[in-house]
Amino acid sequence: MSGAFDRAELGAEMPFDLQAEQAILGGLMTNSRVYDDVCDVLEPRYFYSPLNRLIYETSERLIIAGTEPNPIMLRQVLVGSPEVEAAGGWEKIAPIITGSLVGVMGNRRYAETVRDLWVRRQMLELSGDMREMVTRPDGRTAQDVVDHVEEAMLTISRDRSDIRTVGVSDSMASVLEAAQRASQIDGVIGTPTGYARFDAISGGLENGTLTILAGRPAMGKTAAGVGIAIRAAKATGKQVLYWSGEVSDRQISQRLLAAKTNIPVQCIRSGKNRGEEIARDEYAPGTPLRQEQWDRIVSAQLDAAKIPLVINDTPAITVAKLYSVARRMARSKKGLAMIVVDYLALMRGSQTARKQGRYAEVSEISADLLAMAKSLNVPVIALQQLNRDVEKRDNKRPTGADLRDSGNLEQDASMIVLLYREEYYLAKEGLPEQKPGETMDKFMQRQEDYYRKLDASRGKAVWIVDKNRQGSTGDIPMLFNGPQTWFRDMSEGEESPAW
Repeated sequence: MSGAFDRAELGAEMPFDLQAEQAILGGLMTNSRVYDDVCDVLEPRYFYSPLNRLIYETSERLIIAGTEPNPIMLRQVLVGSPEVEAAGGWEKIAPIITGSLVGVMGNRRYAETVRDLWVRRQMLELSGDMREMVTRPDGRTAQDVVDHVEEAMLTISRDRSDIRTVGVSDSMASVLEAAQRASQIDGVIGTPTGYARFDAISGGLENGTLTILAGRPAMGKTAAGVGIAIRAAKATGKQVLYWSGEVSDRQISQRLLAAKTNIPVQCIRSGKNRGEEIARDEYAPGTPLRQEQWDRIVSAQLDAAKIPLVINDTPAITVAKLYSVARRMARSKKGLAMIVVDYLALMRGSQTARKQGRYAEVSEISADLLAMAKSLNVPVIALQQLNRDVEKRDNKRPTGADLRDSGNLEQDASMIVLLYREEYYLAKEGLPEQKPGETMDKFMQRQEDYYRKLDASRGKAVWIVDKNRQGSTGDIPMLFNGPQTWFRDMSEGEESPAW
């Protein structure tokens, strides 16, 4: 060989196979149908030789445009390009490539080789970056190096994923098999959340999807996320990973104990009741929890030990770091059923995305969460805060439009669920005051309407399914216990076990 194909400067230290690259190009130039066998494996950037990369990319464009990438057509397009001229001209290149032709099956094998070698080169480049960052820190900490490596590994892993294709007959067979299983477990085909009405609408959360659970502060995002996490872990028997960027693992445990024992969170935190019981539901200040209450707490702790819920409260975590934790869990004997992120805006994107602004960073995080869901084949739930426009309206009920400043969440999510508690806003607004010039009758009517709405909303909430690619949308009425910070399905009743 000569010219671009045997130049020493291609880098002997880097793994590559120029014969495999040429064989693929030779197949394309002789029979464009070879493209159908390699296009799901190859991208132009996988080629090591810049010339081979250019020829493949040009052939791909011609095929998509409906033109055969034969030597004559390629010559018309490529003559004069720096890569071709550096290799000695098209007349010298074409015979070498066409002489490398192999069978169709060989092309597939060579395509996999080219991609595998690209991954290896990426790994080598990453190891070089890591060595440079370690030996010449330039202000970078060891954690910065770890973050860089994890982000790069997630990118490489995502880029090398096979494109999964399957015949419609095989796909339908798997759908029917799943439907038969679902019919035996109340129609839940995906991962159950443990909330009946929500599971009825969603059919359970589908593996490989991203669900956004959003609301303004005090709407119960963490309560919903924790509730789904522990109920899913209990229902599936598999591990559920709950990442909390704002609330510590101890605070989450306090919520779980409060919900299970019916003892308010503040009492569990302090080890004291709000007061000594004088009469029914009447307390004097400063009384320690009774033995019966401690017994309930210990019993709840023993129950929790049987449920594989794992809490990670590493602050400002990256998706890559979370992925590395989740991947180990998925490969363990217990397996992985679900990942809950609380909440998305508290995660940290790559340095590049951070420099581009918050919108770009959230978009990157959203895309990486979806990629993680697909890679691990589990559902991911990401909690997110809605923008402040909700507070400016008379009607505080949220809509999907309130997410529009949050990157590409609407695009990436298979489901979007918005949390709304009318009771919170009514209590915050307080009793209406009489307006100037308003008659007493109208004023009294407004006060009556306020009390009626407050009574109707007390202890209740709504999960608004605003988007659902796999089913219907609509409102799901829920019970909400403030002291326990816990949601229950309406069918469960207020005194039902929390988990």
